[in-house]
This record gives sequence, structure tokens and C-alpha cells, in this order.
Amino acid sequence: MVNKRLVIALDNSKECLKALDFALEHFPIGYTYHLVHLQPRPVAYPYVASPLAFEISYLNMQAIDKETITSSSKFLDDVFASKAKSAGADVFAVVVSVDSDSSSDIGAAICTYTEKTKANALILMRQNKSTISRFFLGSVTKYCAIHSPVPVIIVPSTA
Repeated sequence: MVNKRLVIALDNSKECLKALDFALEHFPIGYTYHLVHLQPRPVAYPYVASPLAFEISYLNMQAIDKETITSSSKFLDDVFASKAKSAGADVFAVVVSVDSDSSSDIGAAICTYTEKTKANALILMRQNKSTISRFFLGSVTKYCAIHSPVPVIIVPSTA
């Protein structure tokens, strides 16, 4: 049997378990799951008083970035990967750093990861955002639906 790849984009919320449950229910055999979480890097302060202050700020940001990635990796492994593995799935859990927390940057990183892994499909959880929130903040799901190189499966939050 040919092994196909599914990329399942997740955030650090247990609501995203619905996306994993959907994959386990509808694609139980012959698939490798790539569980990917996008971690925005800490925002840098645009103005720094001195070179020493900049260096200290930069080192602190690196430490914070490393700590959040470690924490996200643990959550991804403990909550999502363990559930998929217990169902018998082959799983790769990955945390990818993104320079911004904008929807378009996160969406682009998901699409890039999907293309890089030669996935057959992308599964996303649709978040319940108001129209105003989607307008001002954007939508990762919408970005991926438009730009993904593979078919996108959008799991509604009510699933």
C-alpha cells in the first residue's frame, strides 16, 4: 500500500483535537500524519537605547523563543501525537517558528511545510471568529484554502 501524507495544522488548543479526530476517523489507514504547529517568534522592540541593551534584549528574545518552542513541542507530543500514535498512526510532530503572528505569514508557512513534505492533503480547524475579527486579523484557514498546493480539508469547530 502506498503511504500518503497528511499535514494537520494545529495550534496549542485542545479544540484542534477535532481536526486530529477527523483525520483518524476518515483517513485511518495508509497515511502518515505530519502534525505541525506554527510558533510566532517574540516581537522585538523597534527602539533600543544602546548596543548593550539591544544584545540583552536579543538574548532574552532567543531564550523566550526557545522556551516557547520547547513548551509547544511538549504540548504537541503529549496531547496530539500521543493520541494519533495510540490509534496506530505514523506521526511526525513539528513546531515551526514564524517571524510574525499575521495570518498570511502563518498561512504561508503552513503551505510551505505542506509543499516541502510532499503532502497529499492539508487539514485545518476552522476557528469561530467574528466577521470583524476575520476582517482585521485575517484568517489562516482562508489563506491556506487559497494558496495551498494540495487539497485543503477544513474541519468546522462544530464537527
